[in-house]
Amino acid sequence: MRPQNAVYSELNARLVKHLGSPDIHDRLECTAIISALVDVDILDEAQRTRISSQLGVLMWQSNLTVSTEAVGVYKKLIGKKWTAVMSTLESNLNRSLEWLTSERSEVLRMTALLVIEALCTGTSTALSQFIPRILLQLSPNLRDSKVEIRLTASRGLGACLGMVRGHDTATRVQWLNYLYEEQQRFQNLGNVEGYHAALLISQELIQHGGMFMQAHFAPTSDLALKLKDHRDPVIHKAAISLLPVLARYSPQDFTKLNVSGETLMARSCNYLIGLSKASERDRATAFLALGQIAQSCSAEFKPFLEAVTRAIKDVLVQRAKFRASASGLAPDADETAQAILQTIAMLATAMGPTLTRHMRDILDLMFTTGLSQGLCDSLAVLQREVSQLVPAIRERLLDVISIILIGVPFRPAQPSLDSLEHRMGAMSLHYASQASSAHGPSDRASISVNGTGSSGSAIGEGSESTSLVVAAAKSIAVTTDVLVLALRTLSSFDFSEENLSEFVRNDILRLLGHENATVRKEAIHAVSQMVFSGPLYQTMAGAGVEVASEVVQRLVAAAVTDQDAEVRLMAVKMLELSSSSSSTNNFDFHMGKAQNIQALFLLMNDEVFEVRLTVLAVIGRLASMNPAHVMPKLQRVISQLLTEFKFARGNSERECIQLLMVLVRSAESWVRPY
Repeated sequence: MRPQNAVYSELNARLVKHLGSPDIHDRLECTAIISALVDVDILDEAQRTRISSQLGVLMWQSNLTVSTEAVGVYKKLIGKKWTAVMSTLESNLNRSLEWLTSERSEVLRMTALLVIEALCTGTSTALSQFIPRILLQLSPNLRDSKVEIRLTASRGLGACLGMVRGHDTATRVQWLNYLYEEQQRFQNLGNVEGYHAALLISQELIQHGGMFMQAHFAPTSDLALKLKDHRDPVIHKAAISLLPVLARYSPQDFTKLNVSGETLMARSCNYLIGLSKASERDRATAFLALGQIAQSCSAEFKPFLEAVTRAIKDVLVQRAKFRASASGLAPDADETAQAILQTIAMLATAMGPTLTRHMRDILDLMFTTGLSQGLCDSLAVLQREVSQLVPAIRERLLDVISIILIGVPFRPAQPSLDSLEHRMGAMSLHYASQASSAHGPSDRASISVNGTGSSGSAIGEGSESTSLVVAAAKSIAVTTDVLVLALRTLSSFDFSEENLSEFVRNDILRLLGHENATVRKEAIHAVSQMVFSGPLYQTMAGAGVEVASEVVQRLVAAAVTDQDAEVRLMAVKMLELSSSSSSTNNFDFHMGKAQNIQALFLLMNDEVFEVRLTVLAVIGRLASMNPAHVMPKLQRVISQLLTEFKFARGNSERECIQLLMVLVRSAESWVRPY
């Protein structure tokens, strides 16, 4: 039996065992197994048919969690266009449409709506003859008493309208007119469900109806303005969310349409600015709407920029005070803070350098939200769109990262002092207080950062970093996730203009011994990105040479000794990429030292094939750098591979071929005699 068939048989046995289990975790495990099997390309038709049937059992269940996961896998199956799946599209659609009319169970109707959305998204033309039935059955669900059903029906409507685009104009207009008439009918009902349905249909018609909604732009705008102050929070939020959709659909109409003596844009922006100041509940929605309007109408948004940035500043100041008095507020759980960060990014995209003077007071306040992916994404956009802020962003970000990793702000390189301390074998005084309390890499990374040193003495005299940023960074609880994010930020941002030699040598390299494998892997990636892409370390003289040599040596050691396979693989991948990151082969010079070569050959016995494959590419490349130490061992490896190839079968044979092909590509001139 082939290894792949053995694996399939084992997984199928687990599916059969747990498919009918009453335990939700067993059924979720089944969806995960099927999701993995869907990505396998070697399954035969019988196996695919069986998998499709098993997924159907999971999909049409009374548990919404299982059904939702199963429908997600069903989308993947539709994309694969398996025969067994494509032949059941119509039957699944008919079943869904029947359930929408006959089933009273909310779970089953939700499942039916999810299936309709999946079918309409993945089959643009195959089910086009069902569009009238789909629209007819979705309509009552758009005004269902349950909000979740209304929202799911709206997504299904959007997917169905995506299919409508492919039809002739007359047919398309007929269906769009039907939906607009339904919108009017629901609006006239005058109840919560009717208003929400009207707003949902309006949004989908604007996004998918093309020029059809041009004639209905003014009435739809009136609807949004009419319902923006509705007492029901769902309708209130839906009406606000419709405003930026209108701006994106027709910026010209949005900026010129007169509503009670002022333009629709002025009416919308003034309302949203006021809402962002008045209501905590609506701030996130209001700020995001303002950012989206700015992106659609950037030139006309300039008169509102001052007021928007002032509102952002006021809210951030308020939240910073709250964070200081109520420690432990998680930045990812703070919806308003994350919305503000997204809004700043949208404003930067829309306004460009015009935003510079408005960011003077906001930049430091952004860091009071805590280190999060949202903050990193927003800063990345600011770096790209507002180049004047780049130096300030780098300095503040380095301070935050340094405080998270070692407990003190970043100190720019001071060559004479650093050189003296290094010759004396002493760690920088800047890091002494932190090092004295640390007992090893793991302790060092997990220490609370509420502690040591004053920002005034720690930061260089010319630094622009403020005590606000330093204080906010020191209040961050350093968990593994925060540590990993700090390392990822360090590797993803461009700090090439900063001399990070001592930071790399004294601090980042220590994390290669951290107790957590994910931290070790991210530390390897971060240090590799900084060193292999930094011009300071690509020279053969100067301060960067020793750091580059030490980094290469530590990566080789991690590749050989780390117990975690993913960490070892990351280390050898970074060694392999070191050549492509540099126009010279200076890193090969460090790697080509005898002790490093000897260690790399030990990896040819690694239990993970991908590690062996990657390290062989590195060894082959080093043959030209240090043939005296590489070739004797490499000749034995080649002979061993050729011998194994003669007698290998199945998976072993394929592995031998891949290893030999890597050698041919990386050291062709040296393996030509073989």
